[in-house]
Amino acid sequence: MLTNKQIKLINSLHSKKGRKENDLFLVEGEKSLLELLKSDFTVDFFLLNEVHVSLADQISQQSKAPIYFLDAESIQKLSTLVNNQIGLAVVQQKKFPPFIIQDRYTIVLDGIRDPGNLGTIIRICDWYGFKQLVLSEDCTEFYNPKVIISTMGSFSRIEFTYVDLPTFFKEHPEYKKIGAVLNGENIHHYQFPDKGFIILGNESNGIREEIMESLDERITIPAFGEAESLNVGISTAVIADNLKRFILS
Repeated sequence: MLTNKQIKLINSLHSKKGRKENDLFLVEGEKSLLELLKSDFTVDFFLLNEVHVSLADQISQQSKAPIYFLDAESIQKLSTLVNNQIGLAVVQQKKFPPFIIQDRYTIVLDGIRDPGNLGTIIRICDWYGFKQLVLSEDCTEFYNPKVIISTMGSFSRIEFTYVDLPTFFKEHPEYKKIGAVLNGENIHHYQFPDKGFIILGNESNGIREEIMESLDERITIPAFGEAESLNVGISTAVIADNLKRFILS
């Protein structure tokens, strides 16, 4: 039976402070729970709707973590989502080894604040095979529930690190710093270097001036219509697609 202490713990994980103090986070909804089972994250316990017996059977076959059952209304009250009558999991935050760049190209985010955008970018990285993500220290929190649900399970396959970007760039001088801006070289004609960092900036202000000054090259997604700009998630996908074409060619 779920205890009052566990209920208080779940509620505390709705906040960044609670997640940081407990080194835990919430995974919510059936899709994310099933993806969680494929990962190496450690689950403290699952909380499931008592009517979803097939989901409980699947989880119990693949995880040794305890499963507690509640009715749909009680689960909804404990969830951060507007509509979640399926269940959730309390999961331990992952402790990564010292971050070492693994691939020729890595996505770098400067000041991304919207959880939905970050979740979408994580999902895009997973789709295009980027295993790592570098974030400036003021980016929104990776384990924010809105980020986790927006990834549709991709959070479990992306290694990430929060860094001071100027320091990070100085530590990796062999990687070209390529910024996505409005007045750069047309990405359709751009010749990607052998390896680099693709840098995308804040939703409202773009890449901050301090980082702009350190860029080696600048790229732009050409516009053919009247829209003022592209969402940062969409921009990430377009750039990733062009980059992968270059790498595979």
